[in-house]
Amino acid sequence: MASCARCGRELPTFSFGEASRLCSDCKKVADSPKEAAPRLASQVILSDEKRAPYRPPFTVAIIGLNVLVFAAMVATGVPIAEPNSSHLLKWGADYGPYALGAQPWRILTSNYVHIGIVHLAVNMWSLWMVGRLSERIFGGWTYLLVYTASGIAGSLASLLWHPTGVSAGASGAIFGMVGALIGALYLGKLPFPKPVLQGLLKNLVMVAAINLIYGASSSAIDNSAHVGGLLSGLALGAVLAPQLMEPREQRRAHERIIFVTAALLLLGFGSYVKKKNGYVVALGSAGQPVGKGQLDEAISRLTAAVARNPKNKSALGLLGSAYLQKKNYPHAENVLTRLLQLDPDNMPAKYNLGLTYEAMGRYEDAHRAFAELVQQDPTDDDALMMLGTSLDGLGREQEAVDAYQKAIALNPRNAEAFRGLGLAQMKLNQPGAAVASLQQSARLDPENPETQKDLGDVYTAMGNSAGAQVAFRKSEELKKAAK
Repeated sequence: MASCARCGRELPTFSFGEASRLCSDCKKVADSPKEAAPRLASQVILSDEKRAPYRPPFTVAIIGLNVLVFAAMVATGVPIAEPNSSHLLKWGADYGPYALGAQPWRILTSNYVHIGIVHLAVNMWSLWMVGRLSERIFGGWTYLLVYTASGIAGSLASLLWHPTGVSAGASGAIFGMVGALIGALYLGKLPFPKPVLQGLLKNLVMVAAINLIYGASSSAIDNSAHVGGLLSGLALGAVLAPQLMEPREQRRAHERIIFVTAALLLLGFGSYVKKKNGYVVALGSAGQPVGKGQLDEAISRLTAAVARNPKNKSALGLLGSAYLQKKNYPHAENVLTRLLQLDPDNMPAKYNLGLTYEAMGRYEDAHRAFAELVQQDPTDDDALMMLGTSLDGLGREQEAVDAYQKAIALNPRNAEAFRGLGLAQMKLNQPGAAVASLQQSARLDPENPETQKDLGDVYTAMGNSAGAQVAFRKSEELKKAAK
């Protein structure tokens, strides 16, 4: 859309595009010699109606960097529509256990990582619309510093409110530019006609309000980053505004003081966030000891994290898993039950609680837990497999066979489902089918000694002593190799 060459007002509707004529208000001002407007240092207003097209290099560069990062993500196998948390973390997303620990650079890099092509497109369109006017009013380097400071403030706000959430995107920085424009237009005494200023301010305030309300209504949106970026931008725009019409050198000296102060305030804010939520660093370090079997160390770290924040769902989930692996089933049940009280739809917690019940021989409770999981997600082959195991424990072998077969139909490479199917078939006095199922399980998971032992038991029951001897010997070899 065309816009006014003097003030940037839409012609006939608001746009930041190139202009070739004046709006009606600026035409009136231009016709009056007494009202001739001074030139902004950022060149937002030019007295010549035939000005050259304005090309915002910093806005273009920021958009280009965001697109380049996303293209690199997709090129390395990240899904273009819905990348998961592990993909985002690999590319620098914000995450308290890492950002508040040894990887503080994520507070900045997360502003250039996006959660899918739609997220990228919406943010880049918003940046193009807001960034062009911002860059013309503030000047390139000042605009870049406001953008960066707002993005960092948004990331820190996210770490303050959601320290265990994975967040990414440029929206905090973009909200910051919206805030900076509001501050500059309201306090900067810029040589825009009053109707133009009022229209711009109204549009910007409405955009910010609508997006904040929408963000507050959606659990998928990190509204804390939006609020942090907006407040940072408002503050910076307000303190920069009085100097926008001053000579370049005077303005630069003023800006240096502002940005040094802003950097110190952000450092102080970051220190406060780390002091308040630094306990989550234990969550990031706890995952590795659990994976390596260093369970006592993991449990110690996670217990300390839960003590700091008893409602931290990530810490409770990891702690319950650690107790389950340690075979401390009463503690695992207690922790996982607490987690499900906070988050009734937490599927990993339900799954681990079902495993805990089964390990304790409480098959009715296990059956209830896995039946709920299957109802919640009928395509979860692992839940169906464990439902079969609980039914087997209750002596309902035919129902168990049906559950195992449904799991296999969903995932023909589920070795444990084939193993459970074979054991249930043996109880139903179907030795031939049991051997076939267990052999398939062994082919899918050739390193599992328990499958070979089960095969040996079936061969023994069938009177096949030679087959049983081979299977038992292989089971022992696999056990020795695993040590």
